[in-house]
Amino acid sequence: MTVALSSVPTGANLQTDPASFDRIIENGRKARPEWRGMPVEARARILMRLAELISVEKERFAQLLIREVGKPLGEARAEVDASVRMLEYFAGWPLWGRTAQVGAVSSLPEGGVLLKPQGLVGLITPWNYPLSSPVQKIAGALVTGNVVIWRPSPLCQETSALVTDLAVRAGLPDHVLTPLYEQGSDLARRLVADPRVQAVSFTGSTAVGQQIRQTVLQRQGAIQCEMGGKNAAVVAADADLRHAARRIAYGAFGFAGQKCTAVSRVYVEREVADAFLGLLSEAVSALGFGDPQSERTVAGPVISSDKSRELDGVREAALARGIPQLRLELTTVGDSTGGAFFAPTVFYDVPRDDDLMREEFFGPILAVTQVSDLTDAIACVNDSDYGLAACVFTTDRAKARRFAAEAEVGTVKINDSTPGLSVGLPAGGWKGSGAGVGELGDESIRFFTRSTAVIG
Repeated sequence: MTVALSSVPTGANLQTDPASFDRIIENGRKARPEWRGMPVEARARILMRLAELISVEKERFAQLLIREVGKPLGEARAEVDASVRMLEYFAGWPLWGRTAQVGAVSSLPEGGVLLKPQGLVGLITPWNYPLSSPVQKIAGALVTGNVVIWRPSPLCQETSALVTDLAVRAGLPDHVLTPLYEQGSDLARRLVADPRVQAVSFTGSTAVGQQIRQTVLQRQGAIQCEMGGKNAAVVAADADLRHAARRIAYGAFGFAGQKCTAVSRVYVEREVADAFLGLLSEAVSALGFGDPQSERTVAGPVISSDKSRELDGVREAALARGIPQLRLELTTVGDSTGGAFFAPTVFYDVPRDDDLMREEFFGPILAVTQVSDLTDAIACVNDSDYGLAACVFTTDRAKARRFAAEAEVGTVKINDSTPGLSVGLPAGGWKGSGAGVGELGDESIRFFTRSTAVIG
């Protein structure tokens, strides 16, 4: 099965006329009653159809992700698969959710809790996950009866246009999902500030997220932010060191470290630090670095030449401070000499208060230091302005449970690296990494609905 997509331009910059903003908002408001009144099972069927259409266009999406943001082929295909799973999961909400409590009061036998859609919601999504980040927001918003105004990143407009086109083909009514295309941020600012938009969900940097949160709360809207991270891995002395090294290498350098949940700092117990560094060097060196079109590539280019130069400045400044860099013999795939490439870089024996341990660089730079024990490691993990994700490698389940209980982060992984989420579990951040309820699972439903207690 193939789908003709003549309405999706190739290589063109899309632009929403700023003068049409108010009309877009009003059209969305007018579309609310019909969409909200549609049986939830009917909304779910549209999501399932969209999942099918995206699956059919898997390779087309993968090539768009490579062209627009440089995502390696394997990661691009995995993102498409994850997006399909998200749509299928939320399409299943009539089976696992409280659907008897969504809709008319008459559906409540003797009173109870009536869930209602927020109404008109604004979504602002990032460039690094051009498909799955929008889909996980859109799916939760639509199945619960909301109308969506979506401002995608200017860097991935073709991917966004294809999603929108397929949503229409899946049966989504007019004005229920409307994208705002722009090269700057004026429309995004208007969307966030508009009192007709009941809720805003944002994924991006901490600095921008905090501004958005303040604006939305001042007008008493609902806000959900997934922001930056400085994600930590802890390697205990009893860990399977080779497994830990391989998973941390992939977690730090997959997609050139351009993931909110990428590993960027490692705390390894002192007695196994040298052995771990040796295995980490082997693991990073074995990763494919270079051409994103190759299935062998794990770390491709960074998002721009400017970003590459910025990361080079970080590396040079760290060397000037005397921080040692791990020697790596990288496995190159194709040509990796262009201005948008930055080679995976590992620093070790990094002081705990150094910028390499504290600042988010959003690129393939990993900092490693030693700790005395798990107590010391947990203190280091929590000594951060961020709290998105962390992981621990240990064969002692008691240690793993203690780490999960004490780590001040939204997601803890045990014997695996920090990237990758479960669609059925909430994903959110503590401290500077998040605001409002998390995404995915029940928390998406919580965010995109409001409740009314019905008595009698």
